[in-house]
Amino acid sequence: MLRAYNRPAMDLLIHATLTITGASEQLPAADARIKALLVEEVFAGEFEEHHGADALSYDFKVSGGIPFPAFAAASQEFPQLTISAEWVNVAAGRKGRAALSNGSITEHVEDVLAIDSAATPNRYVRAAADATLQLAFGLVRRGRAEWAGYVLNHERDALFRITRDGDAVELHATEGDVEWAHVWRLAAPDDTPQPEALAMTIDPAMVAELERLAQDFVAEWFWLREAPAADNAIELDRYQRYGYTVRDANVRAARLHRLRSELAATDALEYSTLDADHTWIRDVLQRCWAGDSVRSDEC
Repeated sequence: MLRAYNRPAMDLLIHATLTITGASEQLPAADARIKALLVEEVFAGEFEEHHGADALSYDFKVSGGIPFPAFAAASQEFPQLTISAEWVNVAAGRKGRAALSNGSITEHVEDVLAIDSAATPNRYVRAAADATLQLAFGLVRRGRAEWAGYVLNHERDALFRITRDGDAVELHATEGDVEWAHVWRLAAPDDTPQPEALAMTIDPAMVAELERLAQDFVAEWFWLREAPAADNAIELDRYQRYGYTVRDANVRAARLHRLRSELAATDALEYSTLDADHTWIRDVLQRCWAGDSVRSDEC
């Protein structure tokens, strides 16, 4: 089971996506009305449509701002629909989101754009050809022989702590609750022991640090099937068009597309900013946590 880690200045907008959800029978009329309103707007740039049966999606790439008044007018005319907007201005280092309902703004958040995880050290993501997330984790070093982080695959996730003394390694991981639920003790590099059950509390400072890491990592790389439909509309549409398999946790379609274009891969897709000295941690997580030795129905 996945834990709940997942959870504007319009004139600075460069890339924005507006998604409309709600009464499905009203979507065709709303789409026609928005297109008519857009004809009257003057904006510098272009947009693409990525509509599905349950949502309308407009992807804008503009300078100077999007034609937001057209959507505000449509929101008034179709009060049963909700319009969600997300935007990114890389040059200005800003991102934001907003929501419209019945012509009124119900949410408006703007924040500093996080540094792209391509520049973030000690991140690892591997997905299968059908986009199934096989293993991903973010890592921080907490001492001379201690590391901690957040790990997930397509069906579950965990906080973890790993220590090493020569060839001896211990891996602690959570399972649901915020406590160490399992420990693996490896005496040699190729060991794959069975996990031992625990119920050990975690230092609150470590929890806070790792949950911040988890939230940032998920926001940059992944989307969850259980998130609100409005949040997932674009990803669900892209997964359907690309023939990807939707799981509980999924790599963002744009990330997958980028990996495919960079790696020219037809099978598993792998991304890593791990230091050379940390690749052994990937192997331990793969053999122990991501292996068959722990199943959610055992916990």
